[in-house]
Amino acid sequence: MYRVEVRDDQFTDTFETAKINDGTLHAIGDYFYRYGNGDMNVVVSYDPQSKTNTEGRAKSALAYIQSGLSKSGISGVHTALSPMRGSGDVSTTLISFPALTSAAPSGCNMMPGYENPTDDIPNSTNVDPTYKFGCSVESLLAKQVARPSDLLGKQGFETNADGRRQERVLSKRGYYGDKPNDKLQGETTDN
Repeated sequence: MYRVEVRDDQFTDTFETAKINDGTLHAIGDYFYRYGNGDMNVVVSYDPQSKTNTEGRAKSALAYIQSGLSKSGISGVHTALSPMRGSGDVSTTLISFPALTSAAPSGCNMMPGYENPTDDIPNSTNVDPTYKFGCSVESLLAKQVARPSDLLGKQGFETNADGRRQERVLSKRGYYGDKPNDKLQGETTDN
């Protein structure tokens, strides 16, 4: 059976520094929460020859960005200023971090006819079909994974709230061990 795969990726985007606001930082924080897999790098540029795109403004913008990312729960942020001679009056901010994505299993294709029912269905009785059963389901499931890192499991969750413990609560005696309770001796009536 083919299963959804987790793959390494890289998030990189460039923003005009003056247009970065709380909403932008919240969206970046949300994306990092879902896909982030390491520390974030933030580089704000400035032009040493400009009277408006100065190093002081870049430092101020960098502090604002770092504070906003911290409010979004991102602690591992590496920041830097980048002098870009001749870049003009517009500062840019580069944000990048390693990411994890979920993808369809290797070698899996969508079921013939799924995307284009009239053209995709082969007219052959090939003994070895190109489609493997279950690949469409796994491919569609991969698109729905909110946090791909969750598919890898989490270390340090061997507590009273871990999955194994919860399963025991439902199917066995839960927190009290496997020994059955003593028989209840209630009142009886004689006829």
